[in-house]
Amino acid sequence: MKHEPVRPEERSAAPKSVRVGKFLFFLVVVAVAVGLSGIFKRKQDDEKLATWTREQAMPTVAVTNAKPDTTIKHVVLPGDVQAFYSAAIHAQVTGYVHEWRKDIGARVKQGDVLATIDTPALDDQVNQAEGEVEKASANLSLAKTTADRWRTLGNSAAVSQQAIDEKIGDQRAKEAEVSAAKANLARLRSQKAFAAIVAPFDGVVTARNIDIGSYVNSSVNAGPAMFVVADVSRMRIYVKAPQVYAAALKDGMTAKLRLPEYPGRTFEASIETTASAIDDKSRSLLVELKAENKEGLLRPGSFAQIAFDLPPDAQALQISASALLFRDQETVVVIVGSDDRVKLQRIRIVRDYGSDVEIEGGLPPGARIALSPPESISDGDKVHVSGADIAQTATEKVK
Repeated sequence: MKHEPVRPEERSAAPKSVRVGKFLFFLVVVAVAVGLSGIFKRKQDDEKLATWTREQAMPTVAVTNAKPDTTIKHVVLPGDVQAFYSAAIHAQVTGYVHEWRKDIGARVKQGDVLATIDTPALDDQVNQAEGEVEKASANLSLAKTTADRWRTLGNSAAVSQQAIDEKIGDQRAKEAEVSAAKANLARLRSQKAFAAIVAPFDGVVTARNIDIGSYVNSSVNAGPAMFVVADVSRMRIYVKAPQVYAAALKDGMTAKLRLPEYPGRTFEASIETTASAIDDKSRSLLVELKAENKEGLLRPGSFAQIAFDLPPDAQALQISASALLFRDQETVVVIVGSDDRVKLQRIRIVRDYGSDVEIEGGLPPGARIALSPPESISDGDKVHVSGADIAQTATEKVK
C-alpha cells in the first residue's frame, strides 16, 4: 500500500489540538478543586459557627473554694457606763433639813456627814422614852424593896407564901418594864443617829435633791433620794450583745472603750461576767465589763462604744459575696461538678463582712463555687470554667 506523504500544515495541527485538550482538562481540574475547597471552607465555617454558638450559650464562670474562717471579728457595740457602786440615800427619819455640807461633785470619804436633819417629833419621843425609863426604874426600885421586906416577913410566918410570891412577881414585872423602856429609848436614839446623813463609802456626790428647810420623811413614797453617792474609782460597763456573739464572749476578754467626749482615745476594759441567759425580747446577752478609772475621765451614765476582737470560728467557712444568688427568699451558691455541670446549694449567711460572707451550710469538701453566676442558671446546666482550657493545654504540653 502506498502511503501518501503528510503535509507540513497537518503535522503542526495535531500537537496543537492535544495542547488545547490538556489545557481544558487543567481548567476543569482547577474548577473542581476550587469548588471542593469552597465546600470544605463553608463546612468548616459552619462547624466553627456551631461551636461558637454552643460556647456562647454555655456561660463562662470563674470558680473559687470556700476557705476556713481566719478573720478576727472586730465588733463594735453600744454600751452604758455606770459607777462601780451607786447608793441613793433617803431619809430614815422625819424632819427638816438643818444643813447640807456636800454638793454635787464633792469627793467624800466613808462616814463623812452630807447633811443633818432637825427632828422635833423624834426628839420629843426620845425625851418621853427617857422619862419612861426613869419611871420604870423608880417602880422597879420600889418593887424590889417591897419584895425584900416580904421575904423577911416570910421567915416569921407573918405573911403567906402566896403574898411573898406576888411581890417577887411584881418585881420581875417591873424589871421587864425597865428593859422594855430602855429598848424603846435605844431604838429612838438609833433613829436619831440617822438625823446625820453620812456617805456609805468613798466616792463622789452625783446628786443632791434637798435644800435647807426641805421636809423629808422615811416613808416608802418619800420622793427622790436626798443624795446619790457613786464610787467612780472603777466603772461597770453594760453591753447587750446580739445572740450570734454570745458564744464568743468569755470572762476576762479585753475590749476597747470609745467615748464621744474623747475622740481618738480608747480605754481598756475587760469582761467581768455575763448574765448567762439570752433576753427573750431583744435576743441579746447582757455583758458586764469592768474598767479602771484612775484619771476620773469615765462618768456614770455615759454612752460608750465597746470594740471587741472576737477570735475566728474554726468551724465557719467564708466565701466571696459575689458567689451568692437569691432564689425564692433563699440564699444559694452554684457548685460546679467535675463534669462542669452545676448544682444549686442552699446556704445561710451568718455574718456579712462586705466583700466576703461567713456561711453555714453543707458544702462538699473542696467544692468549686462559681463566682458571679448568671441569674438564669439552673441545676444541671453546663458551664465553661474560666482558665480550664489554658490549664489543660499546659498539662498536655508537659506530657
